[in-house]
Amino acid sequence: MRIALVTETFYPAVDSTTTTLKATADRLVDAGHTVRIIAPGPGLTSYRGCDVVRVRPLEPTGTQVRSAIDSFEPDVIQAASPRFVGRKALKHAARTGVPTVVVEQSPVFDLAADYWRAKVAGRATTLLVTSSWMVDRAAELGVEATLWEPGVDPLAFNPGLRDQWLHDSWSKAKSKDGARVVVGYVGGLRKRNGVRRLAELADVRGIRLVVIGDGPEREWLQKRLPDARFTGPLQTGDLTVAVPTLDLLVHPGEHETDCHALREAAAAGVPVVAPRAGGAPDVVRHLETGLLYDAADRRDLRRAVEAVVADRHRRLMGAQARELIAARTWHDAVDELVREHYPTFHPLAA
Repeated sequence: MRIALVTETFYPAVDSTTTTLKATADRLVDAGHTVRIIAPGPGLTSYRGCDVVRVRPLEPTGTQVRSAIDSFEPDVIQAASPRFVGRKALKHAARTGVPTVVVEQSPVFDLAADYWRAKVAGRATTLLVTSSWMVDRAAELGVEATLWEPGVDPLAFNPGLRDQWLHDSWSKAKSKDGARVVVGYVGGLRKRNGVRRLAELADVRGIRLVVIGDGPEREWLQKRLPDARFTGPLQTGDLTVAVPTLDLLVHPGEHETDCHALREAAAAGVPVVAPRAGGAPDVVRHLETGLLYDAADRRDLRRAVEAVVADRHRRLMGAQARELIAARTWHDAVDELVREHYPTFHPLAA
């Protein structure tokens, strides 16, 4: 099958869309499909033998996207969270009759709802979303969407990669009381990710906060979390060591969709504290693999973190989390995507 993957960001960018698209491309290539990736430039022009057609910023987007699609003659176009590039691809596909699969990984807020309904949902042959709450959100907007859950790489993210030296350097730094519990956050430092709530953990006794990621809220957080370690963004190789080295992952975002950080922490055997909102309840089993707190209660995040920190058996939560999340790998997720949601099914290689 000839598959065009259209995205707004791609490797070496570090974000949730790139994570999903890279894993999808990897599996499709391994299965023998012919793949072309269409993404904004500049950047790599080849990935695992696939053409990566870069849309140049100073030239008309629509013309470039149409050319990239027509010269490839795809059997299906998959668009990831379509915005500037993806919407041009959907418009052209609607004109030419090429079937499309949209994987929407971004929340749809009220201000953009009408435009999204017309330009994205209205043009997609199949609309997939990556969390249960987004299925409900689409229904509120009068749109039918199907849940497609992302996978995880349990080989890349596994407890065996925990680095005790790194853990000690985090937990004992600036501490007069010995080792502390390392509580981490992984993701963008933006208001929409709820990161300002991390400041509620500033004076929790016995923890060292490690913030992995970057964004416009970093300076605000650094002022309020003077004892925290800010690593900046990490590439995948470093992330696969950093995540299992945490003792607990905290993610306060209330509108998360694909929840890659939560899935990767679970695969690495790390319990998770997250809100009972957004996509987190799809990933975290309350009191089994972590804790879900009430996002409306301004003290509940702190209480949840304190409860897990005080639990000497918290690693059992992490072990249970790994067992459950590792049952759905990227191999499984992409096989399901092709089998159940692409317009023509060609059996994937083993």
